[in-house]
Amino acid sequence: MTSTAIDVDNPNCAKDRILVAAGRIFADKGFRCSTVREICDAAGVNIASVNYYFGDKKKLYEETLLLAREIGAQKFPVPDFSALAGPEDRLRSVILLLLNRLVGKHVEPWPVKILMSEILNPSPAAKPLIDGYIEPFLRMVFATVKEMVDDNVSESTIHQLSFSVVSQCVWYRFASDINRMVVSADQYNEEFAVNTLAKQIFDFSLSGINAVNLNMGESTLSNGKATKTQPMKRPKQSGNSRAVVESATSSV
Repeated sequence: MTSTAIDVDNPNCAKDRILVAAGRIFADKGFRCSTVREICDAAGVNIASVNYYFGDKKKLYEETLLLAREIGAQKFPVPDFSALAGPEDRLRSVILLLLNRLVGKHVEPWPVKILMSEILNPSPAAKPLIDGYIEPFLRMVFATVKEMVDDNVSESTIHQLSFSVVSQCVWYRFASDINRMVVSADQYNEEFAVNTLAKQIFDFSLSGINAVNLNMGESTLSNGKATKTQPMKRPKQSGNSRAVVESATSSV
């Protein structure tokens, strides 16, 4: 598994040159339409080099996906969640991190492009990426949202709330061209900056979470289990949930 992102502008060995060339070509043409020959030509290496360094085209693609993830993680590393006071601060940081990795300024556009392609249409090659990075990231979001809701909120609702947060961020990557067609250039430049989007998504998501807690309180009242309106849920400090968050960040 690729553990350190290479210098994509100046790869210093044949293996790195193959990875960078493959990333650009796979992102542009997809796995099936890309050939080993054109990748090797772009990397300036012998066609036998792919088999020598990676075994076959499929293994090269898997390594390219992992490299794409590492490039984003290197440019936008995970913040120190242990230093954040509560789940609201962690959720805000998660949103900002995800937006930076998806729509932040990247020198190389291919890493985000190839990862988004796999999210839309996962191939077997994506499994190491899902198991090692995407699932731990989602579990971190689940644990964070769980700290923000009433104890009686179901696991499925926690998952829906969490996916709502993530999907709002992903939208601005998938639909960036559409968004530019719908709104004016001035509006896009002013209102679609990463920090502005992060605040909007956080405020909207927090309102949704608070509404779920309020509805839970009203439901309890209607069932005759309480005699007065219950206050909105305040984030609780769960040692178990925090442990899930902090352990997940090592691979996000």
